[in-house]
Amino acid sequence: MASDRKTYREGKEFMEMLILLILLFAVFLYVMIRGAAEERNRKKIYRSQLKELYGTFRKNDYGTAEMDRISRYYRHRQQKDDIDDITWNDLGMDAVFSRADFTQSSSGEEYLYDMLRHPQMEDGKSAAMERHICYMMEHEKDRLDTMMHLNALGYTGQYSLSDYMDYLGELGVRSNKVHYGCIILLLASIALVFVRTSLGVPLVIAAACVNIVIYMKEKGVAAPYVTTFSYIMRMIRCADDMIKLDYGTEMQGYVTGLKEKRAKFRDFEKNSGMVLKMNSSTGSIGEILFDYIKMLTHIDIIRFNKMLNIVQKNRQEISELVEDIGYIDAVISIGYFRAALPYYCVPQLTSGRCGQFVITEGFHPCIDNPVANSFSQNRGMIITGSNASGKSTFLKMTAVNAILAQTIHTCAAKAYVGNYYRIYSSMALRDNLDNGESYYIVEIKALKRIMDAAAADSQNPLLCFVDEVLRGTNTVERIAASAQILEKLSETGIYCFAATHDIELTHLLARCYDNCHFEEEVKDGDVLFSYRLLGGRAHTRNAIKLLEIIGFSKDIIQKADDMAGEFLRNGEWKG
Repeated sequence: MASDRKTYREGKEFMEMLILLILLFAVFLYVMIRGAAEERNRKKIYRSQLKELYGTFRKNDYGTAEMDRISRYYRHRQQKDDIDDITWNDLGMDAVFSRADFTQSSSGEEYLYDMLRHPQMEDGKSAAMERHICYMMEHEKDRLDTMMHLNALGYTGQYSLSDYMDYLGELGVRSNKVHYGCIILLLASIALVFVRTSLGVPLVIAAACVNIVIYMKEKGVAAPYVTTFSYIMRMIRCADDMIKLDYGTEMQGYVTGLKEKRAKFRDFEKNSGMVLKMNSSTGSIGEILFDYIKMLTHIDIIRFNKMLNIVQKNRQEISELVEDIGYIDAVISIGYFRAALPYYCVPQLTSGRCGQFVITEGFHPCIDNPVANSFSQNRGMIITGSNASGKSTFLKMTAVNAILAQTIHTCAAKAYVGNYYRIYSSMALRDNLDNGESYYIVEIKALKRIMDAAAADSQNPLLCFVDEVLRGTNTVERIAASAQILEKLSETGIYCFAATHDIELTHLLARCYDNCHFEEEVKDGDVLFSYRLLGGRAHTRNAIKLLEIIGFSKDIIQKADDMAGEFLRNGEWKG
């Protein structure tokens, strides 16, 4: 009877344990299924959002630190004829980048930024890129599939991949001899236990301590770099996913190149599983036990060093893989940018130092409800008009479209015809307080770099933009020096667009520049701007009228008007 009760109790305990295990397994299975379902639902929702986003602008708000990270890839690659920092900042190109950025990964946003700073100087990749842009715009399913894979690739975090690769370079090539020596020492001490226990046991303890100390030191060195390996692995998986997509013949060359680059990372992939888990921990008993095994045998450090050596030997291949993935992300982003614009055109670009520069109904892509303007120039243009009439915006519109034409092959205009220009500006300058430089010093240094570019021996014409040349000095010297600088910038192979308040310059330079202007109308106590580019120099004098609108005394208004009229008639100031 006692044995029956014992058997019954044991059976009952077994059933309770079995039920508990079944319940735990059911909970685990439920969590897994629910997690997978939520992930599928998240992807479905995000894919729908990407579909709805097409034809509208995405709201991007990048801080200074984020823009610095995005620009790091470019900083590693910048070249002579790139858009320099002065021009980039003058034109507010960070805002243009943000407007055009629909990318889904760090590789994509860094590549797009690099594109915008690196104008093409000859007919090269633009034809292939145009085919790829059009393909992605026309094939919604392939576009969305690719964007979802790029979104899975994601971002690198605080640093750019270029920075991470530099940090890896600082590690150099790391040998596994020490780690293999630790394994041999541990195995030898364990073997000694069976031969001479009294000596073997202390030696095992000593070997374990040595191995753990060396492991913790080496892991401390390796752990920060696992992020880089993780992103490289995500790139490899992203490449695999994109290779599986059934792109058309227009994309065949791209896919073939991606396959070739991806094939070089088989060994890297084999060693990745254990290394990528180096910084993660679930706290499970099995994982804790395995952590002790790793401390004693260094197996994850050994694999880390193997992966590191593969990376060091294949830096160029990794760079090319980054470029290929970043390129397709940027291509799709350009398509989204085109679809969001009111209208756009593909530029007509030709080589040579001379030719017609034409923009038809061009507008600034960052301005909502913009006023479009057109021009056709075979030489420079001087633009006059009052403050806020549209001069600076017109200069930026022209310069930004020139950059877009030679970078992302897309212009915010109905037509764009031009050469492959070297593009410079001197516009939104400020005092340099850090170096103790006045506005005038900053300005003449900015102008000097344009003059140096004009004097350089190049097959590409110079396109430059100057807003209020030499505004930082007195009237007499400003007009004299400005006339000479602008005359020098009117030589063959130079297209200079200059905005000024100095009407005298329009007369002094009439033989080498076309005169255009913006004007406003004072009506019913208000100032109305048309923002339309008009031929000829400005004739209206509304600055004094604006004083009257603001509420200055009639005595001041009348005397100022009389003085200005006298100067315009006789060229002399009278008190």
